[in-house]
Amino acid sequence: MRPIVSEQNPLRYPLNEIFGTRAYVRLLRVMANEVEGPLTVSDAAIRAGLTVPGAQKALEKMLRSGFISQVGGGRKHQYEIRRSDRLMQIVLQLFQAEQNRYERLMAAIRNEIQKLQPPPQAAWMKLISNEIGDPLILGLFHDSMHLTKCLRQLQEGLQKVETDFDLIIDLEGYTKADVQDLNLDTVAVLYGVLPEISDKSSLRPTRKALSHQEKDRQLEEMSRQLSAFVKKDTSLIRRAKDHIDRLLRDDPGMAHGDLKEWRDILDTYSIQRLRRFLISTTERATRLRQSNPFFAVLSSAERVQLIHGSEKKNEPRST
Repeated sequence: MRPIVSEQNPLRYPLNEIFGTRAYVRLLRVMANEVEGPLTVSDAAIRAGLTVPGAQKALEKMLRSGFISQVGGGRKHQYEIRRSDRLMQIVLQLFQAEQNRYERLMAAIRNEIQKLQPPPQAAWMKLISNEIGDPLILGLFHDSMHLTKCLRQLQEGLQKVETDFDLIIDLEGYTKADVQDLNLDTVAVLYGVLPEISDKSSLRPTRKALSHQEKDRQLEEMSRQLSAFVKKDTSLIRRAKDHIDRLLRDDPGMAHGDLKEWRDILDTYSIQRLRRFLISTTERATRLRQSNPFFAVLSSAERVQLIHGSEKKNEPRST
């Protein structure tokens, strides 16, 4: 990148400051889309993938620039976007448009995956791209006799998606024979359930498939942890509502099922009532756990914490 020839007045051109540093963009995105209300420096750093000193420095500069405001005092300083500022309102719309574009892309890809016959056991997206122009890599897990045909069908179906979003999508196919060589730590699930990879270095016996009752208990424990997540971060409710709204727009016929029921719950329940419902053992709560929208809107770190926590809780005790 060539050096700047002349400086520009930040009062006249404030967008140079807002978008001139990745740290600023990451922090503003977090405050715009991921939370409701102010954030501490440490919370902002974790969510934006920054060091605490780096987040502190960026937040203080944005505070001086007038893009964000500070609430609280002493060691409990928190920061939030100045939503009353007209320029920041437009910036918020820009981040929302960015999120909507990504959601449309994921919906288009899922739609093509769901057309595959017979359906795959799982499909995922690798989260390894760091540069603009890098291909988006999808993994497809299927029976060996159907894998080649479904890969060809999916590649043809994704051609319009590639054109519409001006990107390259590469496909990788896997069967049961490839399971032990897979690295699924940095993928986002798009369809089905990821294959279980046993730990060759572990001395523990291979885990048996969960029974129906064990799956219900695991879902119950995950919902219990979700209740704690909601208490800590109420923006999960808004994210779950947005997720349901996108699904209903894509398929209005789903409005008469469990998703519509979830949408009504999120609209009418207080936070305390919602948290009690998440851990309830009633027939309705047990039924709706199968379509819980919160599972789809968790970040990768939150999802790992949820799954590992529930596995630990349900792990049989040694005698």
